[in-house]
Amino acid sequence: MGNEVPGRESKRSAHVRLSDVAKKVGVSPITISRALRNPEIVSEDLRQLILRTVDEMGYVPNLAARALASRHSGVVGVITPALHQHSFTDIMSGIEDRLRATDLRVQYANTLYDPDQEMNQLKSFLAQKPAGIIVAGAEYYDALAPLLSAAACPVAHIVDSSQKAEGLVAAVDHYAAGAAATRMLLSKNYRRIAFVGCRRDTRPRRRFDGYADVMREAGCFDEALVASQVGAIGIGAGRELFSNLVEVAPDVDAVFCQSDDLAVGALLECWTRGLRVPEDIGICGFNDLDYAIHCEPALTTVSIPRYDIGHRVADMLLKAVREEEPYEAHVDFGFKIVERGSTR
Repeated sequence: MGNEVPGRESKRSAHVRLSDVAKKVGVSPITISRALRNPEIVSEDLRQLILRTVDEMGYVPNLAARALASRHSGVVGVITPALHQHSFTDIMSGIEDRLRATDLRVQYANTLYDPDQEMNQLKSFLAQKPAGIIVAGAEYYDALAPLLSAAACPVAHIVDSSQKAEGLVAAVDHYAAGAAATRMLLSKNYRRIAFVGCRRDTRPRRRFDGYADVMREAGCFDEALVASQVGAIGIGAGRELFSNLVEVAPDVDAVFCQSDDLAVGALLECWTRGLRVPEDIGICGFNDLDYAIHCEPALTTVSIPRYDIGHRVADMLLKAVREEEPYEAHVDFGFKIVERGSTR
């Protein structure tokens, strides 16, 4: 008694259990459990009563107990290196929209391109007996492969088409996208075309490779036209990289930026320097973020169907959790060049 922490007993006794909610509503605990997991199985009136009672009593489902009582915890773990980037928002929306009406819930882990974090976060999710895992952009698949292949739950992947992920895969060919954007700029009679970006992870590296190969084929590749950095990318970085580029290669007449953020930074720097877009400098971004069409001039960019990717990969995983056959286990989502006012 002397070692009892004040208030601990009252907190423990105040914990709301499933049986407490059931007693208050006047139904069995299993009815409450089923109604929370599959709301469509009960009448609308009962469902609303249960939800009101849960809110009033502050009941929180015990996922650990649920995992012990069933084959999974009901959690879908999403591992991504880029939770902080604008381009991932639409993927998140697609994932969550597909899973919102189910009994599955989403948890995110942000690895920031760190191989140790990729491994640690994957182990952490697997230890929680998840319903499934979505690997959205891992860099070190060879290291993760043994754990992924031995996982007791379905695993789905969002990858560049060069990455050899097994199972449920949503892919985009970033090499082809970079090559297509560069060919588009060449077709507009730009020749001193620069690449502005960060080549620290697979997708921008593949975009750069596509750019470089097309420039070499055209006899236009010049290392002085490559402006990249290891750090974070954003509008400020775009301004800085473009400014450095113009100092080294003042005859640059177009830039292919690995992201729309960088492209906007380049556009702002052009205004500062009195360079006309698209007459003096053509600018092409990547991702077609919401603001791209509202720039002045509107931004030419490469559009990736990010929402559709998130929605489809979540649908693939959901079908696997329910032991249903997916429509397709491997989907290449493609891309399109959206030409606007920032290029001729």
